[in-house]
Amino acid sequence: MKKTTLITILFAALAVYGCADDEEGGTAGSGGTAGSGGSAGSGGTAGMGGSAGMGGSAGEGGMGGSAGMGGTPAFFEQDFEGVEQASLTALGDAGFVVFGNVTQPDGTTVESYGTFPAPNNPAMAAFCLVASGEGGAEQGDQQLVIFSDYQNQAQMLAGNLVQASTFQEVTIQAGDIGKTFTFSFDAKGGDIADASTADAFIKTIDPDNSFAETNFEQLDTTNLPATWGPFEISLNLTDPLLEGQLLQFGFSATATNNEASGNFYDNLQGTFQ
Repeated sequence: MKKTTLITILFAALAVYGCADDEEGGTAGSGGTAGSGGSAGSGGTAGMGGSAGMGGSAGEGGMGGSAGMGGTPAFFEQDFEGVEQASLTALGDAGFVVFGNVTQPDGTTVESYGTFPAPNNPAMAAFCLVASGEGGAEQGDQQLVIFSDYQNQAQMLAGNLVQASTFQEVTIQAGDIGKTFTFSFDAKGGDIADASTADAFIKTIDPDNSFAETNFEQLDTTNLPATWGPFEISLNLTDPLLEGQLLQFGFSATATNNEASGNFYDNLQGTFQ
């Protein structure tokens, strides 16, 4: 699917849903905190929304707990083949949640909102959706697209940075302390514009301390190539105080002025070793 087609799909969806109205982007809530967006990438043309792939039927597979490469059991796996593309709640049903964070260009926080179940609706042009036809032999029929929150038009058009995070969240158990958590995935570039940024992250959040961020590991995915490749990021869970805290891992995209911000991801795996 060509970049211009992807942008046109999301632009049309925004028009249908009246997203050009100057409305607030949601109320602040508790939950994960937003990570930094990485450095601005070069190239790309400005446009609306993420690389929203359409069509295609759901295949077999999906989440599970089968052993990963090298015999290490993965506690989380998702290849999106078993996710029903036509379902508006498919990603939320698969355990994905979203969180929005808005800052001024100088980094001053404007608002935060979430967490909410992840949407899967091209007409919303917000956070994420399931695409098809963008994978290679190892990615299968369906993939995940991550982009900013274009529903938040008030902040987009004000020139503020709208960071939209899509992630999984689990509670760290006593048996996890002393292990290393690794988040691995396949990725390729979508339609990220010059001023937009993207990243993958692992973070820990302390719900007993106003949801303060206690660890943050980030991998900049702003300048991904147009071909699929493997990536991973790890976090050491050595501090016993992490027991009972939230472990979040996923992706974010940051955009302003409705510039494009989409990337493709697939074959997600989370492993404690």
